[in-house]
Amino acid sequence: MDTSEYMPMFLAEAQEHLQELNLAVVALEDDPANQETVDGIFRIAHSLKGMSATMGFTAIAELTHVMEDVFELLRQRSGGLQKEAITTVLACLDALESAVGSIEQTGVEDLDPQPLIAALRELIRERSPEQEIARAGGAQIPDAALLAAVRDAGGRILHVRVQLHADVLMPAVRAHMVFSALNVHGETIGSVPTPDEIENFDGHELQAWIVSEHEEAELARTASGVSDVSAVEVRELAVNGSESDLPPSSSGEPPLAGSLAQGQAQPNTISARELASAPAHAGAPTTTAGQHSARTVRVDAERLDTLMHLMGELVIHRTAVEALTASIDSQELQHAVQNLTRSSQALQSMVMQVRMIPVDVVFMRFPRLVRDLSTKLGKEIELELVGRETELDRTVVDSLGDPLVHLVRNSLDHGIEAPDVRVAAGKPPTGKLTIAARHAGGSVVIEVRDDGRGVDPEAIALKALERGLIDAEAARHVDARAAVELLFTPGFSTAEVTSDISGRGVGMDAVRTKIRELGGEVLMESEQGRGTSAQIRLPLTLAIVSALQVDVAGAPFAIPIDRVERTLRLDEHTVHRVAGRRVLSLDDGVIPLLEGAATFGRAAAGAHDLVVIVRGQDKRIGLTVDDLVGQRELVTRPLPEVVSAGQPVSGGAVLADAQIALIVDCDALAGGLIARAARADAHERREPIVSSGR
Repeated sequence: MDTSEYMPMFLAEAQEHLQELNLAVVALEDDPANQETVDGIFRIAHSLKGMSATMGFTAIAELTHVMEDVFELLRQRSGGLQKEAITTVLACLDALESAVGSIEQTGVEDLDPQPLIAALRELIRERSPEQEIARAGGAQIPDAALLAAVRDAGGRILHVRVQLHADVLMPAVRAHMVFSALNVHGETIGSVPTPDEIENFDGHELQAWIVSEHEEAELARTASGVSDVSAVEVRELAVNGSESDLPPSSSGEPPLAGSLAQGQAQPNTISARELASAPAHAGAPTTTAGQHSARTVRVDAERLDTLMHLMGELVIHRTAVEALTASIDSQELQHAVQNLTRSSQALQSMVMQVRMIPVDVVFMRFPRLVRDLSTKLGKEIELELVGRETELDRTVVDSLGDPLVHLVRNSLDHGIEAPDVRVAAGKPPTGKLTIAARHAGGSVVIEVRDDGRGVDPEAIALKALERGLIDAEAARHVDARAAVELLFTPGFSTAEVTSDISGRGVGMDAVRTKIRELGGEVLMESEQGRGTSAQIRLPLTLAIVSALQVDVAGAPFAIPIDRVERTLRLDEHTVHRVAGRRVLSLDDGVIPLLEGAATFGRAAAGAHDLVVIVRGQDKRIGLTVDDLVGQRELVTRPLPEVVSAGQPVSGGAVLADAQIALIVDCDALAGGLIARAARADAHERREPIVSSGR
């Protein structure tokens, strides 16, 4: 069988299964008695094995088969696995992730499973004959005598019939997934197809006979949770069941031929769509003929990018049409343009939603990361994940992983103390790390917060002085805020020894650089002895932004609307000069005032009597402009470095009149202001100062 067309689906689902297994195994270490987690682990491992075997990746299938034996022990033991065993299982998952990555790159799994299999077999105890029989359940088709024996022993037999969608791409894989999902509810004593036939299965109907005390609706709900399942029928076999109750014989007679036995309950049939919307306690309703379930469609990421690009072009053309028709006195034309605008805005919103994915895609890696690092550092860490359902544009999520990993590593290595140090400081021995995500207007805020030692300004100043980043005079005046800013200086690190965890001086600077490339900002607050909080603020999407278009020296510029605090007229407020720099006096404080033309390297061409108050980094800035054109929906494009070098701009956008508006980088405005202030202070003291490069 040619499996090449199924490869993208296999890779996507294998990566999802491995992520889920990492999460489940780490969760099991914290709560060994959670049987639901144990069942989930076994079910996922069984599905991964079946998928790999079907696709012909024998090394992955062989390793996951032995891992199944370990996970099976979890179902028989209440104490879970020891820490060493968990570590071995996680090492297997790392190897499987590497193998899946190799398949994606080269088409070859590149995995030698034997060393890991040997380590796993050391964890597996000898089974009793009864356990071996139980483990082989479903290996043969049961006959009437076996069913009668089960009934005589007081067992309750449920017959499950599962219908797959007619266009299912990988029926053998779905069959594996369905049977492994049903196994958590009891012992499978028969199935169609049988385990020996399942790898070559290409049909659309599955059947299983299960000894279980669970309710029919519960089994139906579980089976319907598998992708590409259209309907599920579950019924209990009656005590006086007829021959139609029995599994098919080896002669190939059709299953369930004939009518239901007298006195037998009618089957419970439920579709995947109904079950997804039904409450957990609800029974399984009967579906109507021809009813179809709602399905999730996997779409290649490049197609989504192309769709967003075309949507951006539509926004540009819509804006051009609006501008051209604004001066035409035709009520019908204006009405048509309004309809076009309304429809295109709805389409734009839908396209944006299609690209949105939960930030949990990134968060899923942290339980495993925290577990590994805390073990290596000898620290006790409680991880809390908040707002996992918060959605972000796929492009932003893809770029968010590395900056968050840097922040988490720094919190564990430099922030949270060892248990004995915490106890001596009057803290609980277990440190707390919180990673939280939330929407804030048109942005998403992601916070990494710990209750560790915080930032010590004196220690930071001393380390910066040793590295030549500041002079002795500046070191004496480093406060908490200045210390935090020093952490973002390129090459700065407080680690005494370079390790694989941190200490190479690239972490915090890499975080700020990456987030600024995404059009976001990083803010950090710390209280010595109480902990540190780092906030990443990002736009919901990078493709289309809502911006305030302004005119500076005859050229169009756009300021992201979520950075604009307000606008005002300069002649209605007081302007002072402090240390040679202009500042604007407002009712709520004094802020620096930048000349728009000078800031963007252009000759002044107007009165500059308008001011836009913007937020940059952690400060407010006033920027003078010649005119406020209005709010615009703009499609952003990256700028060549020759255009953007030296200017506080982050991109460009084509306007309706074909001009290019430069997107103002508010963080760069603030960074340049800080650098200029530092140079001015150094000049006044006649002492050298080393710039942070910002």
